[in-house]
Amino acid sequence: CSLFGLVMVPNKKKISKENSNNNNEPNPPTRQAKSGVSLLCSIPFLLMTLGNIPFAMSVYISYTYLPSMAVQSGLSFSDASFLISVVGISNSVGRLVSGWLADLKWTSALGITIITTVAACLFCSLLPSGHHYWSLLVLTAVFGFIISSGPTVSTPLLVDLLGIQHLNTAFGILTFARGLAALVGPSAAGFILDTFAADFSLPFYIASALFGVSAFLHFLIWCVNRKASIHRDGYTAL
Repeated sequence: CSLFGLVMVPNKKKISKENSNNNNEPNPPTRQAKSGVSLLCSIPFLLMTLGNIPFAMSVYISYTYLPSMAVQSGLSFSDASFLISVVGISNSVGRLVSGWLADLKWTSALGITIITTVAACLFCSLLPSGHHYWSLLVLTAVFGFIISSGPTVSTPLLVDLLGIQHLNTAFGILTFARGLAALVGPSAAGFILDTFAADFSLPFYIASALFGVSAFLHFLIWCVNRKASIHRDGYTAL
């Protein structure tokens, strides 16, 4: 993911062609394309990027230690491995549903992200409490369905925050951050597991806390946007 994120840069030939076309227009647009560095100066985008890091860490921590936790709870290796397939199936269904929800007029990508991340925080902490096969099956299916909205609605959320013209660069930065988080998350949880306890429920409590951090950072985006809209409403249009 990190490598793909690095290569997601705007097409220079296309940009130069668009710029030349804009120069020929009678009223060229005043908004200039932001570079990757200037995008990081955008507070909402910076908060979104920081919020996706613990989110991606939590997801891959859960994927990595779910079979081991299930085996520790008394399941067979085959049943424990099947739980990963359940997460994948429910995640695929959840992506379709969350994409449909994001297209509705009365919903917002940011609201969907905040609600589902809080729900993921709750269900991730409940996963170690499933000591039977069917209880774990239900919990993992709901968990996989919930976490699907994070990557699905990130594209419309970027468009809402930055505009369609900055989607390519912003999505590349976001993908790079997610790739690093996916690399660090399971390794850090494994180090904590080896150092402090041999209980495989511990990584899920760590992942639950990281989901909580991600939800808080996305809530800060709402606060920043709310404050900016109130500030804009104080001006009189000319």
